[in-house]
Amino acid sequence: MLTADPRRSGEGPAEGDPARSTTRLDARVVFLTHYIPLYQVRVLQAIARSVRDFHVLLSTPIEPNRDFAPDWSGLDVTVQDTWTMRRRWRHRSAGFDDPLYVHFPYDTMRRLRALQPDVVMSLELGARSAGAAMYRYRHPTSRLVLCTYMSERTEQGRGWMRRMLRRRLLAQADALTYNGPSCRRYLESCGVPADKLHHFPYAADDRTAYHGPIERCDDETRNRLLCVGQLSERKGVLPLLQQASRYCESRPNRRLQLTFAGEGPLRGPIESYPTPSNLSVEVLGNVSPAKLAAQMVRSGVLVAPTLADEWMLVVNEALQAGLPIIGSVHSQAVST
Repeated sequence: MLTADPRRSGEGPAEGDPARSTTRLDARVVFLTHYIPLYQVRVLQAIARSVRDFHVLLSTPIEPNRDFAPDWSGLDVTVQDTWTMRRRWRHRSAGFDDPLYVHFPYDTMRRLRALQPDVVMSLELGARSAGAAMYRYRHPTSRLVLCTYMSERTEQGRGWMRRMLRRRLLAQADALTYNGPSCRRYLESCGVPADKLHHFPYAADDRTAYHGPIERCDDETRNRLLCVGQLSERKGVLPLLQQASRYCESRPNRRLQLTFAGEGPLRGPIESYPTPSNLSVEVLGNVSPAKLAAQMVRSGVLVAPTLADEWMLVVNEALQAGLPIIGSVHSQAVST
């Protein structure tokens, strides 16, 4: 697998760098995904350098609940014709109700017929991957790679019908990628043979990851807790605030500062939550990657209280900044 050098902030490995790919696969590759997160840009750029022809098909430029400027530099990107639905993710085991967006690109076959790829890479196991599998079926010389990002926790309670349809879809893939051990176990439980599975983990964006000194003054940072992510039920932010309040009530001589970096429907309840005098709460809203790295250096610990996450890239970013982590077992990044 090609990876970007985390020490370099340029466009990619320099000429003469041993990490630079010296040969290209003589193939046309199409990558289907919902939108391109900033941390995925480097991965796609590396793939583009390693094959003869590379195209990206997006369901949407960006989802409404994301706050960043898309970066498609060096990539051939087309936005598909797509129906997008806002739905609720009700996780009975974890006890949360979370909004999400489901995309149904309805021109996948037409786009793939026009591009005639040798290899189709499709993210997740929804409508876009079903269209990619149909193209693979009608063009037997092509190959299908399904890129999956999930955990056993996130897939709890999905229902027997979805699991049956997924088994059929997974059986049509020539190769599958998984982001962590829990994802692999889920795929194996769906009957995917081990020789089709390839580890494809998350990596922090080298352009914004912290590279400075990681030493901290314990007296200044010890009591500063940082929580990063959407302010939603799934992220466990209210239980965190409740537990921090109970902790401070039982220890009146101990002061804590709890900072939330993120935006979401629970911002109001967090800001209005009655806390003891020795617990200060700050909500920063959405924070740019550069400012977030600086915030990590000023903090004593990252708290990741999620109730269900197939990864949590902020764990990678915190470790790179030398920030200790108190993490939920329901984050695959923490358990990994």
